[in-house]
Amino acid sequence: METLKSDSGHELTYEEYLIDYDSWTKEVAEELARKNYVVEDKLTPEHWKIIEFVREFYRENCRGPSVHQIGKATGFNSRRICELFPCGTVRGAYRLAGLPRPPGCV
Repeated sequence: METLKSDSGHELTYEEYLIDYDSWTKEVAEELARKNYVVEDKLTPEHWKIIEFVREFYRENCRGPSVHQIGKATGFNSRRICELFPCGTVRGAYRLAGLPRPPGCV
């Protein structure tokens, strides 16, 4: 499997998903957010609310949550979630939360 290194030295897949979930840090999330055009500078408290929920959900369920589950847990509607993560939930929230790319995701 071809791998890359983040600027902070974390190992990533060629699609820039963190390889080791346990090596995730807020700094790598910030770096990936800028690199993937989610934000220009810093993640907002709204971003962090979603990212933290996604990480917790994954830890408990071994899979990422749906947009509906994210909305129900955070109080954000799907439109707001899409505004915060314009590249999509998987390419945005999952990637920044350190989750692996789900199988079958294009």
